[in-house]
Amino acid sequence: MKRPLIFLAPVFSSGIAIAEYTDIPFGAFYIAGVLSIAAAIIFFGMPKSFSACLSLAVLLLGAANLKNFSTLSGNNISRFAYYRNDAVYIVSGIIKSRPERTKTGSRFLLESKSVRRRSMRSDCRGLVMVNLPYRDGLEPGAEVALTGRLYRPSSAFAGFNYRDYLARKGAYCLMSAKTSRLLKPGGFCLSGFAFRIKEKIEQVVRAHLSEPASGIMLAMVLGERGGVSALISDTMIKTGTVHILVVSGFNVGIVAFISVLFLKILRIGRRVRYVITIFILVIYCLMTGSSNPVVRATVMGIFFLCALFLEREADICNALCLALLYILLINPRQLFDIGFQLSFASVFAIVSIHPRLCLFLRIASLKNKIAKYILQSISVSLSAWVGTVGFIAYYFRIFSPATVAANLFAVPLAALITLCGFSLVLTASLFPGLSPYVASVGELAAAVLLKFNGLMARIPGAYFYLPG
Repeated sequence: MKRPLIFLAPVFSSGIAIAEYTDIPFGAFYIAGVLSIAAAIIFFGMPKSFSACLSLAVLLLGAANLKNFSTLSGNNISRFAYYRNDAVYIVSGIIKSRPERTKTGSRFLLESKSVRRRSMRSDCRGLVMVNLPYRDGLEPGAEVALTGRLYRPSSAFAGFNYRDYLARKGAYCLMSAKTSRLLKPGGFCLSGFAFRIKEKIEQVVRAHLSEPASGIMLAMVLGERGGVSALISDTMIKTGTVHILVVSGFNVGIVAFISVLFLKILRIGRRVRYVITIFILVIYCLMTGSSNPVVRATVMGIFFLCALFLEREADICNALCLALLYILLINPRQLFDIGFQLSFASVFAIVSIHPRLCLFLRIASLKNKIAKYILQSISVSLSAWVGTVGFIAYYFRIFSPATVAANLFAVPLAALITLCGFSLVLTASLFPGLSPYVASVGELAAAVLLKFNGLMARIPGAYFYLPG
């Protein structure tokens, strides 16, 4: 089998889906999976029987992975929480995710170590989503003691299932903390290092650009959407261009390209360049919060760099399936995340549909470079739209016929803003005198993008709300 991951990835995903909607326990899936592996070994010399047993084993182990992920230990911190709980707890643990800005302060995941109520103290484990009125001095890796209320989330809030949202992150309770006390600084760790770089980049962008341009640039460069207003997001949802506010493979590609180019200028050896670039991609992934699109693009980027390191040809479909398996092995509940589904559906559609459209339209034979570029852009945009239109209609109850045309102009503008963002950071560090000029280009591009999206949203029939 030349491309085994393309076969294994959907089978493993199917096992996760089966486990989600059945009450079969972990033990049954696990034992059946082990027996299937044993059968595959026995039938190794018989291709059809071996493939059938291996497929069944992968399916069952995918199901077992989800059941195992969803099984809570006896001392999980959620055991101490109730749906309505006014008691005050002191929870000690290590900050696992970068604190995100909220309207009331900050929010982050905490890996709990101990919980105390009055004179009773217990060791515990498990993640808890913490809401804190402030964020100063907090960074990933730091050990803190938090005082506040501990409770489980309700199943639904304004049509949004917050309990499932937290479960996909591996957290099963919330903490509304009032005070925090630093027990041990984070020291040097990749997450903390990436967080500090992110803070510096935010300061540079906010110092050189006004709102809302700075908020749009930070969303595109760092995935920090706190500066993007609800009105802008709503307009982009209507035109089908909201995806440009999410850090994705394009951003990872820019980081990889700039890194390789800069290291080449410094005359760093070819293989060393690729190793350093892989490290930079990991840092960038952590900086942007390790969202599904960035993790997917980072894994694919590392796959391609490793292929270049070994002087072998990389296969984009195998790389994509490897990224899917990597994410689902760590957290199988991500399969049910909207962002995960949209990210992989769009890339799968581009990989499978775009080449066929290019052949059908005979784009490669065109001599006019401008016409060739326009047709390729339309093909990519149309492919991504076909792959995601069903998910968007199902989850957001909206259908946007203007999406392909809107993306034809919005994507190049987003690319320009993203490039300006990275260039601004570099010039602010190396050539401060050039920073205002780079910032002006970014400001102008953001203004044009907002104006264009507003015009597209006002075109009759640009979007329709679906019943449901």
